[in-house]
Amino acid sequence: MHIIKFNLITVAIISTISALAQAEEMLQASEQQVEVLSVVGKRVSYANNTTNNDMQHLHAPIANVLDLVNNLPGVNVGQGDAFGSDDYTTTISMRGFVIDRADQQLGITIDGVPNGGSAYAGGSKANRYMDSENTRYVEVGQGASDIASASLDALGGTLNFVSDNPDMKRGARVGISNGSHNARRYFARYDSGEIFGNTTAYFSLSDSYHNRWIGSGSNGYSNRLHIEAKSITELDAGRVTARLSYNDAHEDNYDYRSLEQFKQNPRWDGLTNVWTGNPDIDQNFAEAWSTLRENTLLYVKAEFDVSDSIEMDVTPYLHLQNGRGDWLPPYQVYATDAAGNQISNGNGANRTTYNYVDANGQPILDSNADTSGARRVASYRHTHYEKQRFGVTANLNWTLDNQLIRAGVWLEQQDRSQIRDWHKVLDPKVYHYFDQTPYWVQFDDDYQHDVVKFYLQDTLTFGDLQLVLGVQQYLIDIERTDNFNPANNGNLDSDSDLLPSIGLVYRLSERIELFAGYAENFKAIPDTILNTAGQEFADLEAETADNFDLGLRYFGETLNLSATYYKVKFNNRITLLSYSEIDDLPDYLTELDGTFVNVGGVKSDGLETSLEWRFAPHFSLTSSLTLNNAEYSETINGYRAGDKVAAIPEQMLVAALNYNDGNYRAGISGKYTADYYGAAKRAEVNGTNVWNRDSIPSSTVWNAYFGYRHEMADSDMFRFVDMALTLNNVTDQTYITGGQEGAYLLGAERTASFTVSLGF
Repeated sequence: MHIIKFNLITVAIISTISALAQAEEMLQASEQQVEVLSVVGKRVSYANNTTNNDMQHLHAPIANVLDLVNNLPGVNVGQGDAFGSDDYTTTISMRGFVIDRADQQLGITIDGVPNGGSAYAGGSKANRYMDSENTRYVEVGQGASDIASASLDALGGTLNFVSDNPDMKRGARVGISNGSHNARRYFARYDSGEIFGNTTAYFSLSDSYHNRWIGSGSNGYSNRLHIEAKSITELDAGRVTARLSYNDAHEDNYDYRSLEQFKQNPRWDGLTNVWTGNPDIDQNFAEAWSTLRENTLLYVKAEFDVSDSIEMDVTPYLHLQNGRGDWLPPYQVYATDAAGNQISNGNGANRTTYNYVDANGQPILDSNADTSGARRVASYRHTHYEKQRFGVTANLNWTLDNQLIRAGVWLEQQDRSQIRDWHKVLDPKVYHYFDQTPYWVQFDDDYQHDVVKFYLQDTLTFGDLQLVLGVQQYLIDIERTDNFNPANNGNLDSDSDLLPSIGLVYRLSERIELFAGYAENFKAIPDTILNTAGQEFADLEAETADNFDLGLRYFGETLNLSATYYKVKFNNRITLLSYSEIDDLPDYLTELDGTFVNVGGVKSDGLETSLEWRFAPHFSLTSSLTLNNAEYSETINGYRAGDKVAAIPEQMLVAALNYNDGNYRAGISGKYTADYYGAAKRAEVNGTNVWNRDSIPSSTVWNAYFGYRHEMADSDMFRFVDMALTLNNVTDQTYITGGQEGAYLLGAERTASFTVSLGF
């Protein structure tokens, strides 16, 4: 039935192209053009879409740049924070593939440079590298994506965030934002203009702060310092681009909720905002659920012409990260070796928790002991993350009479460490101030990655027909060193087979083209498998996905449209078995974060459409439709063949109306998400096995903006003044915005922000 539905919609869309084309040619040439990028994307053999300026206006400068892709077909971004400032509760889904707390199945790159993974535990999403003002656009390759893309996670496609280029004219701009939840943000950017006769550059600085949208007072906060610099030097036969970004973030988290808890109160995530002095309650204190991350990314890209027909680019890069994740267990831990001796390093043979110490500060381990005169204790648990990545991408394009040959390589060495230590809370009655010296270091692990990817692609042109043939392969070695117990050391080879791709693009006319593509994608087995207690990682197979696209694009003067039917077979799906919880609270003692297993495969097919229509002077309409049918293909590990894949929206419709006359701008967008199942793994309910469950309610979320920009004369003190008001979730809808199986994120309430920008 889904295939029939998709085919009928495809026919309907194709049948409207002629009528829309006639309508758009009737528009007057006097329309004032506003520089935008087409959301339809590039003329390639796979589905792809691109953000435009209007999508940036719909989100405040303080917001996460991931928000920019939320209106594109196939994409759903869920964030627990009103401004997207909590990595712990940021999820992305596309065609049944996800980035969430447990899985990373979509690739993210920054100007084509790999981001180093998107996992909470040591990964870094795009918001850690880029401010919204410095984001030129985002290109999304649903499914296959560009063969040159450098990512170990791109099973379902890649999101490439493209940074802004320096201005040719010297100048500066500053912006000040205020908004809901005590939000404030300062932004400044200086452009050098052309210097040395061939170079342009800019430097920017931003500082932002806001509280969590849930609660008040000590309800947690986000604080972010961000620096960017970029330069472009034009040479006689090439170009050199250098870019540096630095990000220092403190993010207090949100907690996931069950569907029942959402229905009870969709405005509370279970965390508290008042310190009580009772560790059993204060373990949920919002300010103690924290993510601290510091990221620096530097790359230098050299592009040059080897000859009249050969172009080459080489991009060495360096990424440094350090950070910490915090929790507040309501006890302390007494760890011992096999002989019963207390230890301060290592997981040990036995771990006993205790809640009280006697007058001498000695732990009371007997749960039946009299504690009337004892002192209550608690811990502040830190997990430290550190990463250094050194790498290079190199690409060569060779243009012949009727073909373009592309070849490239990606090399990377990554060293990553993960340490978990436990600190004594000095006095739980007062606050979570803690002893800087840990009383127990649970684990101390180092990981080394060696990555090699190479690809070869040939594009042949025969009149109006373009044929694309390609192959790529990944060679990945991972090694783990347990600094406490060498017996736990291990290594893993996660190499792919040769991954073929083939595509066709056929131009029916100057404005209409058909495209089709097939590609095999691959995801490396994550290094976290090597540190999972009892994990038989040798039995795991790397995840792969077979992606097929068939579509149509129309490019006009004022109308752009695309429609894509896709079919995906996802093999050897690896899932992290649920984070251990006790009475809806984390199991703080778990050495790792779960056990990985293959849970069979997933089959999905669907339809994605996008439309961009400038139907009158100053007005534009954009829209996207997503229909996705994703089902498990095997009955294994509690999942049943034929059931819907958990936590993946099946139907989404987006429409946005925008106005821009060069001075005034305004717009409104709505995104409808139909109901879908949130959980699929077998559960026993009233003695009966239940599979697909947790019907997530449908929702429609509206966003709106209004702005005014006035250009000054060259003799004035300011070059321009710009004012912008942004409203997100205009109707104050209560809804679930994302999450993972059985654990969902609360959509933020209505949020407003106002920004004033000045140009010098």
